[in-house]
Amino acid sequence: MSMITRRSSWPGWALVAVLGVGGLGCAGVARADEKKANPPPAKPAAGAPVTPAAPAPVPGPLDPAKEKAAQLREAARLLEQAAEALARGNKSFAEQLFSGAELIVGPDALADLAVHFREGAPPRVNTPLKTVPDAGKQPVVAGNSDEDEPDKKPQKGSLTGTVQVEGKGGTVGVVTLEPVGKKWAKRAPKQRIVEQRNREFLPHVMAVPLGSTVSFPNYDAVFHNVFSSSESKSFDLGLYKGGQARDVTFDKEGVVRIGCNLHANMAAFIIVVAAPHYAIADEQGKFKFGSLAPGKYTLRAWSDKSLAPVTQEIVIKAGSNQVAVGVKADAPTGPAPDKFGVPRGSKK
Repeated sequence: MSMITRRSSWPGWALVAVLGVGGLGCAGVARADEKKANPPPAKPAAGAPVTPAAPAPVPGPLDPAKEKAAQLREAARLLEQAAEALARGNKSFAEQLFSGAELIVGPDALADLAVHFREGAPPRVNTPLKTVPDAGKQPVVAGNSDEDEPDKKPQKGSLTGTVQVEGKGGTVGVVTLEPVGKKWAKRAPKQRIVEQRNREFLPHVMAVPLGSTVSFPNYDAVFHNVFSSSESKSFDLGLYKGGQARDVTFDKEGVVRIGCNLHANMAAFIIVVAAPHYAIADEQGKFKFGSLAPGKYTLRAWSDKSLAPVTQEIVIKAGSNQVAVGVKADAPTGPAPDKFGVPRGSKK
């Protein structure tokens, strides 16, 4: 499968170059057609007067009709290759090719075919693409209720601690606290960003309150396809290029694993919390709550190496408190399956 490197003013070339789809391409077809339509002139008969040749036309851009015809030919070629890939059982690659055709002619033109290529994938998000200004590289971890929504009047207790993986060292994770036997006010939903940069998601782990909306901007020069097959939120944002983004609102509590269907190495986790207090454990496993009312709490802790959170009760006294929380390392390692649930290797 060859990589097309020819540059053109229309989107099919750029997309095919990114996906690595081989073939002649529409420019080659157009050149062949032009040769047929414009054969070399016949030689003049002996003794005939010689007339000056007309000046060669100045090369210029294709007129709109030829431009559109080239795009439609490329979309048709991608559809044919998509059908062939689907027949071979390569659903993920077939859907990529189909998405490439959609980018050229628009999703409405191919809406009746979409179900054939997307059956078994998470629900497709087709909201309009947006632009999210690049504010600089995001941190590895993000999300802390003390920072997101500070108490107007600080409480008398605080808690510091570490999340440890089976007693062998600290790890990135999320810790939440819920007061036992008491009601609490819901945290306001937030607007957050998980970026795609250098074929990596950042933040790698992020905690957000229930109902928050996350933008997924692509700051790379290649296409990405963000998706999740998680029970608490499954979605497929489709292909989009650098400078574009789509949003997802997270309306159910739980752990949401994020992946890219084009780059198996990319992974991130969004922890959607309903608890009034939440904090991120950094790369050394350290976390902190700076404002807690004294009393009994249910503590939940999760790490990116764990399948599910662990739960324990803790008593917070006035002043400083400390705790060490142990979590399991029972999550699968290596790349997650693609959006159709098919296992894949570690190639980028």
